[in-house]
Amino acid sequence: MSLDDPSAFPGSLDRIDSPAFVYDEAVIRDLLTLGDTLRRDAGCRLLFAIKSFSFVDALKLMAPRLDGFAVSSPFEARLARAATTDGSVHITTPGMRPDEIDDIADLCDYISFNSLTHWDMYKDRVEDRVSCGIRVNPQLSFADDRRYDPCRPGSKLGTPLTDLAAAFDEDPQRFAGLSGVLFHSNCDSTDFSELLATVRRVCARAAPILAGLEWVNLGGGYLFEEAADHRGLIEAVDLLKSKADVEVFFEPGSALVRSAGYIVSTVLDIFSSGDARVAVLDTTVNHMPEVFEYGFQPDVVGDCDDAPHEYLLAGSTCLAGDIFGSYRFGSPLHVGDKIVFNNAGSYTLTKAHVFNGIGLPSVYALTTGGELVLKSRYTFDQYAARWGARSLATS
Repeated sequence: MSLDDPSAFPGSLDRIDSPAFVYDEAVIRDLLTLGDTLRRDAGCRLLFAIKSFSFVDALKLMAPRLDGFAVSSPFEARLARAATTDGSVHITTPGMRPDEIDDIADLCDYISFNSLTHWDMYKDRVEDRVSCGIRVNPQLSFADDRRYDPCRPGSKLGTPLTDLAAAFDEDPQRFAGLSGVLFHSNCDSTDFSELLATVRRVCARAAPILAGLEWVNLGGGYLFEEAADHRGLIEAVDLLKSKADVEVFFEPGSALVRSAGYIVSTVLDIFSSGDARVAVLDTTVNHMPEVFEYGFQPDVVGDCDDAPHEYLLAGSTCLAGDIFGSYRFGSPLHVGDKIVFNNAGSYTLTKAHVFNGIGLPSVYALTTGGELVLKSRYTFDQYAARWGARSLATS
């Protein structure tokens, strides 16, 4: 969903105390419907990777339409378990700790160990409680930015496919109890042919391993809402099922929430700086860290290339690079005007931080009935407690 006019925002902007994050239940519902179609057509199980968006009320809303959640830490596992009674919880993490492994086994149904070292260390401790797998690095890169490439040279994410195959050939008994493998090899791709190429590579180089498995997890990194052709996913699942009697999981994150979220901000100041008209907002790139990480320019409602009034939208911290970019509007901006960022549902709140003491956004839900409901508001007590100032937080 992408809005073209602030007045068309599905809810009253005047009722929102900014900065605010708004998630739209109707859009989440529509994205889940698309996910249902994909799940049915491909014959796979659908998980949601909550690292992209973790607000528990939304997870509870999503849970009945999913087969479970994918998590990357014990904290995420606890949130996921609180959000679902029937769905399964799947974990993979390179940072598994000895003192957490038992809690992880109690919370999760599936563990994909990130390395052969962790497989050897922990498998015997948990195999009677969870289904145990190994994360594989297929060693086939598609992401242009190495910061987001799980298959980059020297990757920390998963056992290299060649190493896994060699270890299995050397000592198959070492893998007794192996139920599945997970590979996550892409980031924000709209081309499912890349997933198919990855599956073909895994099938060609690890056929003896696949033959004895119960499940394969394809990971995420694909934006199925934007992908014009889903045949690559369907063919990938069919190929895996032709090689072994496996259940196939697919775990999108952004695809199920990105277009369902907005960040609403207020113009605090407008002034000239050289040739630019700077509009300072009460939000910051701290609330959308991937703007700073990726260097991309987020979508703003009302922006139009041909509009006459241009502004450099800036965040409210003292970081010089706290800049969203230049935008053009049909009418002049004024102090107090609301600015709405589109497609802000994923990797915003989960990465947001409080540099300069700028609080996190309040969270609102726009319900399927069109009601705007305040879900949480960040307070000084929370900020103070983070820095150990409990006497201030309770005064």
